[in-house]
Amino acid sequence: MMRISHYSMVGWLLAIIGLSVLGLTGAGSEDLWHTRILAATTAVAVIALFWACRQHRLETELVRQKDATDRQNALTHERDGVTRTLTRRVFITRCGAQLKIAPASGGYALLLVDMDYLKQINDAYGHDMGDAALRHLATVARRVFPGSLIGRVGGDEFALLIECASPEAATRLAESFLIALDHTAYHAGRPLNLSASIGIAFGPGDTALFDELMQYADLALYQSKRNGRAQATLFENEMLRDQKHTRYIERELRAAILLNELELAYQPIVTAEGKLHGCEALVRWRHPSRGIIPPVDFIPIAEQSLLIDLLGEWVFRRACRDGVETDRLSIGVNFSASQLKRDDVVTMVERVLAETGMPARRIVIEITESVAMNANDGVIRRLAALRALGLRISLDDFGTGYSGFSYLRAFPIDSIKIDRSFVVKLGDSEADNVLITALASVANAMGLAIVAEGVETAEQMLLASTAGCKLLQGYYFARPQPWSDIQAMLDRGGPVRIRTTEAA
Repeated sequence: MMRISHYSMVGWLLAIIGLSVLGLTGAGSEDLWHTRILAATTAVAVIALFWACRQHRLETELVRQKDATDRQNALTHERDGVTRTLTRRVFITRCGAQLKIAPASGGYALLLVDMDYLKQINDAYGHDMGDAALRHLATVARRVFPGSLIGRVGGDEFALLIECASPEAATRLAESFLIALDHTAYHAGRPLNLSASIGIAFGPGDTALFDELMQYADLALYQSKRNGRAQATLFENEMLRDQKHTRYIERELRAAILLNELELAYQPIVTAEGKLHGCEALVRWRHPSRGIIPPVDFIPIAEQSLLIDLLGEWVFRRACRDGVETDRLSIGVNFSASQLKRDDVVTMVERVLAETGMPARRIVIEITESVAMNANDGVIRRLAALRALGLRISLDDFGTGYSGFSYLRAFPIDSIKIDRSFVVKLGDSEADNVLITALASVANAMGLAIVAEGVETAEQMLLASTAGCKLLQGYYFARPQPWSDIQAMLDRGGPVRIRTTEAA
């Protein structure tokens, strides 16, 4: 059926009205009935005309609203709902097109910007605060890089394509962005203290292809995170050579943790008489094809890739499961600076202690002196919370920082471990003899237990104990060994003098 347009209908109605009017003017008095018929027809035509016009206006408005909705939907699909930056898909498409155009300023730089600790902001203050932080970062980016393409390419990750003259110029701009981001902003009366890590790739110097620029910027971003975050790193070719090894270790370590393929070895801590006092848990990785991978090769990668939390929880749980089998031994477990930066470390410890039944008083959390020296209020608060649970805190590698002793007063610790670099020189250097004696005197005066690490000879044992070190650890007594050997040592009850072939 043919659809009649509003305009055709209006034309016909006007014709009817016209004929009706003519009929009315030509009617005689004797033809009153016919006149009334024409009048009624006219009225109907007028009503229909008004109805048609009204319908036309309604349909026109609906079309207008649909067009507006379509435009809004198109905009929504192009823009991130929180930050109003480009979506990942649109950003990638526009960058690909932009890179085909010769830049007026010399080149293009792709910046990958990762907001530091967004998860912690969300956990501590809620997602509304996290969204405000993301919006603030986007606002600062628009101000520092006006006219540049800006896209949100991940939950806490943004990408920018900017024109600049050189890689050095791109680095300066990135650093100015970090400075601007560091200025405190506020949301709902709460301060927003933000930082970000940035990776930079330059084209056409590095490459003019977007996919490669993205890969190179990602490698540079990874390096920024490895170096401590809150910094900008420019891509270098060496990063490609390190990438395969790092990514391989990262992938394999994650699998080893999840598949329970790691091991713990325990090195005894003894009294000056050689009696077993405690032990330190040390993680070992026996890879199915590569054999033993030293901790120095995988722990830094775990810290850089954020696998350290997963690894740390595995080590702590295994140490608790082993240690609960006896009630006569304290076990030291190493905690990294990365673990102590997050509040959930306290929750993790509480959960594992409850799961395993391990008494908190028999766990010693070992942290390095560098962690203590660089600890912020948050780290000190978390250590105090762990200590409040009943755990003890030990300061490892003491003396390597060459710092004063003033921070020991305020720091929540129970013992210190003198670094082996001093112990191995006992007997050879009078200065080291005096230094260890002084360290031991300070520790004892503060009520702290003191452990001498790295004791390898009978002479070192004698000198360390004479200097005031009441506890000792080193190859002279025992190398790191399986938990079954520690249990046998406890059952034997005699002095510790065990040698094993396993390397430390």
